[in-house]
Amino acid sequence: MFVSDILSQKGGFVFTVTPGTSIAQVSQQLSVRRIGSVLVLDEEGAVAGIVSERDLVRALASHGAKALELEARQIMTRDVVTCDPDDSIDQVMESMTRGRFRHLPVVRHGELLGLVSIGDVVKWRLEETQHEAEALKAYIVAG
Repeated sequence: MFVSDILSQKGGFVFTVTPGTSIAQVSQQLSVRRIGSVLVLDEEGAVAGIVSERDLVRALASHGAKALELEARQIMTRDVVTCDPDDSIDQVMESMTRGRFRHLPVVRHGELLGLVSIGDVVKWRLEETQHEAEALKAYIVAG
């Protein structure tokens, strides 16, 4: 299975913000939308960074309540790891595990196509494992 399989099911909508969006607004949107991160896009629509719940916690630890007055550009993770729609689920799981992050933008030729989370990846991997087990059982029974 591939990242494109996940996107075909969940769609490619990604909530994004600009570098100047306040952290108060980012926090509110994370809560309202029940998501764990937002992508920060530059003027050309390219991924400039990502603000995750972890970034918010670090900002609060460093700045206290004043963190809410900061802008996304000030706390975002800048070196965003991305994946391609043709990457396998196993490749994405390995990348997320190695990098210790839970959200991975899907980008091809500089164009943002979607975002996959560790929850999406685990769900698909579990479904794939169940299908494999069922196929093996059917093969054994057919003998």
